[in-house]
Amino acid sequence: MASLAELARAHTSLDQDEIAHLQRLVAAWALPCDLSFADVLLSAPVDAGDPETGFVVLGHARSAAGATVHRGDPVGEPPHPDVLGLLWNCFSDGVSRAGVVGPRSPSAPADDTVEEEVLLPGMTGRVQIDAIPVRYGTEVIAVVTREAEPGLIRHRTTLESMYRRLWERFARMIEEGEFPLSLQEQVGEFREPRVGDGVIVVDRERRVVFASPNGLSALHRLGVQSTIEGRSLADVGIDDAVIRRALATRHSTVAELEHGPDLTVVVRCHPLIEDGRATGALAVLRDISELRSRDRLLVSKDTTIREIHHRVKNNLQTIQSLLRLQSRRLSTMEARDAVEQSARRIGSIALVHETLSSQAADIVDFDDVVRRIVRMVEEGLGAPERPLRVAVEGRMGELPGEMAMPLSVAVTELVQNAIDHAAPQSADVTIELAAEPRALAIRVTNGGAGVNDGFSLDRDAGLGLTIVRTFVVHDLGGTISIGPAQMAAPRGTAVEIRVPRRTESLPLG
Repeated sequence: MASLAELARAHTSLDQDEIAHLQRLVAAWALPCDLSFADVLLSAPVDAGDPETGFVVLGHARSAAGATVHRGDPVGEPPHPDVLGLLWNCFSDGVSRAGVVGPRSPSAPADDTVEEEVLLPGMTGRVQIDAIPVRYGTEVIAVVTREAEPGLIRHRTTLESMYRRLWERFARMIEEGEFPLSLQEQVGEFREPRVGDGVIVVDRERRVVFASPNGLSALHRLGVQSTIEGRSLADVGIDDAVIRRALATRHSTVAELEHGPDLTVVVRCHPLIEDGRATGALAVLRDISELRSRDRLLVSKDTTIREIHHRVKNNLQTIQSLLRLQSRRLSTMEARDAVEQSARRIGSIALVHETLSSQAADIVDFDDVVRRIVRMVEEGLGAPERPLRVAVEGRMGELPGEMAMPLSVAVTELVQNAIDHAAPQSADVTIELAAEPRALAIRVTNGGAGVNDGFSLDRDAGLGLTIVRTFVVHDLGGTISIGPAQMAAPRGTAVEIRVPRRTESLPLG
């Protein structure tokens, strides 16, 4: 499915600023759509200069409180032919229009205001259309339609009547070019309140003129027990700075109101603008106490995990220091090298824990880890009589900690082996990193004499390669291969390991 911008560029003559305005409208119209108890569609003319051409539907939203009349997805399609005349009249005149379109069944009453009829797919029944011109600057650039079943045989509740009046106020704001609002303060994605969570309407003096049942419940959780209609929130002990800010700036504002340590209500406030001035405000409230509690638990858990990584890193570095002290007391070179290698293995694991201790997510920038491993190996094995050069090429990117840990040890072992078996005069080692769509690859090469013909990992691998094989093959499900780096002498050695990418399973819902 193409995006709104792609559809607009492909089918209309709208410029980039006009398309951006329509994108902001669609991003903000969930609230008025819920208040409308109907489907809300955004349509733009295929050619604004030719009244013979049609429209294309750029956006569609269904109310969370009302029935839908569009069983399929109309986005990208032309509106129903019966709607085109209404759309063109609204677009060309710049004035809201209303009408009832669609075929009437033979048994339906003649009065549209009391018609009760089941709608079928393809709009085979009657549909009540309210068309609102979308103004950007001084020009009408599109039309928003509210499409619903004609009046059913029932009495509207007070709540529905108020919501419909609020929808009409937003419709006037769209017609006057005041909606979407120029700025909307941001709140967490999963904490944005909706109409069903609770609504409060205030006038210019911030006095409450209406509160939905769920809105009253949210206020009760904040400790308000008295009647609030005709009074401001400040009069009943609630900080109404979010409302004052919305009326003063004519922006959509948001705030979190706390009552004690365990109760939090988020308030989203929209100014209601008429004839260029704010005449009131609509506040939507949502009790997010449970979400806040979960956030605090997650923050506490993340902090604990980071502290554990930090302590593990400290302990590993202590062990590394003890091993180095021990190596200095050993008399044989073979024993000293073995202990130093073990110290570097522990150091590579400590590097990953150090990285994990500095961030909340269990993610490691593996390229940075490799560079730090190279510095550690160069400091341990470099000598003036044998220059050591280790080059890193390519990128691996971010990896989960459970993969970064064994791979860091594998890189340490491969680099140590490459240096040990490099040319006697100087050690030139290259590490190539590659992140493929389905696998991760690490290739370490040197310029030494190369492995003997018939080399076998099962028979000839030393301790270092055995450790690499254990981590790569058994722990990560990967492969390891060894061969000459080039065909001409000196052939050198190339060791390549490949491991499959881990795919994270996403929770349903």
